[in-house]
Amino acid sequence: MEDGGVPRSPEEGEPVPVLPSEVVSPQLGELELVCDIWSADAHMAREHARQAATIAELARRRRAERDTAFGTRGGPGPDSWAMRPAALADVSDDFVTELALIRHCSEAEASRLAVESLLLTTKLAATWSALYAGRLTVRKARLLLDLLGDADDAVAAGVQARVLDGAEDCPPSRLRDRARYHLYRVDAEAKERRRKEAERKADVHVERTADDLGRLVIEGPLPAVYAARDAVDQYARWMRADGDDRPMGLLRSAAALDLILRSWDTSRPPVTAQLLLHVALPSLRPDAPVGAAPAEMDGQVISAAQCRELLASLDMLNLGSAPAGGSIHVAVDDPATGETIAVATRAELRRAAGRGRRVRRHGRQRSSRPTDSTGRDAGAAGGTGTAGGTGDGPGLRPPPPSRCYRPPAGQRRLVTVRDRHCHMPGCRRPPGRCDIDHGKAFAAGGPTACWNLCCLCRRHHRIKTFARGWSFTLLPDGRFIVRTPSGVCRSTRPPGWCHDPEPDPPWLDDLAPPDPLRR
Repeated sequence: MEDGGVPRSPEEGEPVPVLPSEVVSPQLGELELVCDIWSADAHMAREHARQAATIAELARRRRAERDTAFGTRGGPGPDSWAMRPAALADVSDDFVTELALIRHCSEAEASRLAVESLLLTTKLAATWSALYAGRLTVRKARLLLDLLGDADDAVAAGVQARVLDGAEDCPPSRLRDRARYHLYRVDAEAKERRRKEAERKADVHVERTADDLGRLVIEGPLPAVYAARDAVDQYARWMRADGDDRPMGLLRSAAALDLILRSWDTSRPPVTAQLLLHVALPSLRPDAPVGAAPAEMDGQVISAAQCRELLASLDMLNLGSAPAGGSIHVAVDDPATGETIAVATRAELRRAAGRGRRVRRHGRQRSSRPTDSTGRDAGAAGGTGTAGGTGDGPGLRPPPPSRCYRPPAGQRRLVTVRDRHCHMPGCRRPPGRCDIDHGKAFAAGGPTACWNLCCLCRRHHRIKTFARGWSFTLLPDGRFIVRTPSGVCRSTRPPGWCHDPEPDPPWLDDLAPPDPLRR
């Protein structure tokens, strides 16, 4: 930074940025630049091999015998067992979660890295040696891992002996073809075995793309996938023949979504798709500025304009009746801290503001607001009733603590809206797939109160309850602190909360030892 043209030195403790020109000199010749590129590839390969050896050693210290404490009640479910890689069969079930917290990555990435590390240091030790020596790049090593990971030890050793010689000067695509040729020549059943394993792990998942679009990926046998794609194309061409002049790609997309959602089919039982939206009220106004706060849909950030468009398509911007199977709740947050204070329906909001039904003291007649055929308050039931009451209602507050173990409906509603996903650092499983867990165990005196409850998916709930060496702490301000058996601490907090760092006390500098580098 400069002040009046004079460079200003950085403040104490402020990081000093390093510019590319300070790392690579413009005076270097082209041959020196090429050598630096080769050197960087070799260093990345060696560091990847070193990391694999370290992860594999930590995994071997987390033996599966640790899971005996889980018992039959706390063990993984059938889906978890079916999707668990064979390379992790002898490793504790909570190791992948621990590795994800150590590396600050997703559990999917941690699982892939753990499998790679164990295979590289055992079955593919020859590939690991070439990687550590810098003769293989990380991409080439992963190509061999993908092809030889499920092969027998003898088959993997034979293929490596044939392809590693000369792999340094072989392009990745050519190395893949060579490895596949020798694999299928030595193990004729490898291709069929890999196909069946891939079909067993087929699934449907969503990938977010640019500009608030998404991609629905359906995995399945290749002939069936091609047949489905051809059927979608035929429907799109019929739409074009009927006069729809939108681009063909957009027609295919619309046809595929219509075939799945089947909004026209009334002969089958209705299936309601649940969308959980979090959006600030100012962002829903038609005159909202361009920079209005974005919304969140099922954990994904979308623009305020797209949220208004979605709600308008559901005819909900005027807070009319909710769609079948849906509901409308309003969360009230503290504007300073972001803490979710209460979650209420429209009828509860009216009663809190003094506009709902009121009961007079001494058993007198209730207020004279009109009621429907069931005796309920018409304004509270319809959402567009006229205002009543005096505006001196009881207000909104969090649900009171409960003496029961299971949280009542009000507490569950506030906790799920507040947390929005699993509270474990790095986990984004939605609240519909989570348990409501006590931060401090109910058996140990932990109250069933909102501040002592949080959302945890079933996997992380099992780890918190049964796994050895873990520590979990839920603070009253919403922060959730996790300590792994290896001593790594990570924390998370409910979305929207603002926790400013506590300033250092003024006497801290007096106790600090003098800095020998400062005069």
